Amino acid sequence: MKYLNVVLFFVFFVVLSCEDASKDTSEEVKTETFLKYGNGKFTFDNYEPLSDKPITVYTHLPVEGATDLPVMFVLHGHSRSVISNCGYWTASARQYKFIVICPEFDETQFPGSAFYQNGMMYLNDQYTDSTTWTYNLIEEIFTFLKENDATSYDTYGIYGFSGGGQFVHRYALFTNPSRASLIISGASGWYTLPNYSESFPYGLNNSPFNENLLREKFMLPMIILVGENDNNPNDSSLRKTSQAMRQGSHRFERAKFFYDQAGEESRKIGVNLEWNLITVPNVGHAAVNVAPIAAEIFHNSLN
Repeated sequence: MKYLNVVLFFVFFVVLSCEDASKDTSEEVKTETFLKYGNGKFTFDNYEPLSDKPITVYTHLPVEGATDLPVMFVLHGHSRSVISNCGYWTASARQYKFIVICPEFDETQFPGSAFYQNGMMYLNDQYTDSTTWTYNLIEEIFTFLKENDATSYDTYGIYGFSGGGQFVHRYALFTNPSRASLIISGASGWYTLPNYSESFPYGLNNSPFNENLLREKFMLPMIILVGENDNNPNDSSLRKTSQAMRQGSHRFERAKFFYDQAGEESRKIGVNLEWNLITVPNVGHAAVNVAPIAAEIFHNSLN
């Protein structure tokens, strides 16, 4: 009998230990998420038409284990300084509780504006297959995040500064950003005008744009964001072609021109322009200063 009691105690102890271990494992699985807490990154090559150009996607998850936060894409400028530009958003992400997703279009795989800002739309003197345009990667990455349960949100925001602002407004014009709840084009150096007064890439003339879609493009939740001191006509990175100069002598003028041209064209076709122009006082061409403004706009748009 004494021996039987010892055996029963041993069995009870083993079962109890297994239950505790199972409980601990369950809790660990529960807090394990696709995105790393804090700063992280992953490689994305899941979009077949561009699988030969895998990109690194930098991330910031402000709440450990969270899978119920909104997503904001951040597109770097022509300098390709993705880590710095992503870093400008981390404080706001922690304050407002949203995920930051920063795709990197490195110079090696995506050289020059034709491959980055202009989305690989026109290469070797001809338009490319629309499935290979890099703008498609935004929706594809968001689908990938959803498939990995990184967020419960069905929409996302997207922001780009300078060269990234060029990418963002062309992504809005030439693809179907169906899940974008907010599109912010910040401080672009020049624009593809939403009319046919200029030929691509400065306008829609001779481009693969479907003119029947112009009405719905003016209904997109797009914001043109620019610092009021972003007015240096001698900036070395500012495009000076005759077509660009017709948009204004500096970024502030060009942002207003782009918005005004959209207003003029929308009135012609009888649709209300849903875009907004937001100018930031006492701010020049500085991504670090514009990012918190854009983050606050995104946060407010969700409430």
